[in-house]
Amino acid sequence: MADKGFDPMKLMRDARDTGMDAWAKLMLRLTGSHQYQRMQGFISKPTLLAIAMFRKASDSTMGGVLGNLNMPSREEVLQISQRLTHIEMALDDLAAGLDQLRRSAGAGAGAAASKPQRSPSRDVPTETRPVSAKDA
Repeated sequence: MADKGFDPMKLMRDARDTGMDAWAKLMLRLTGSHQYQRMQGFISKPTLLAIAMFRKASDSTMGGVLGNLNMPSREEVLQISQRLTHIEMALDDLAAGLDQLRRSAGAGAGAAASKPQRSPSRDVPTETRPVSAKDA
């Protein structure tokens, strides 16, 4: 049996692993204690309140700045996004209903129903007017 002798790298690895295991057990015991959690609560409450106050102040300031620059605020962009999502869902529902009507009408009419027909309302020019964000 050949003995390799003293291996300093293995000794260092073992010492590191033992130290890391001891550190992990200590930290788990410390952070899992009720006292630690209460201390974290006491520390984080004022910080969270300060952050909330800062965010409220910055939102009101940015709202005024964006209003002066004729740009939408975050809330206005979110409202428009929600409206567009609702419109898109309604259009999808209408398209599905039209497809179902075409299929049911196409079953009795045969090949004539498969040919797309042009809607007469598309030939009539429509009047366009600018729409504000409040009217949308």
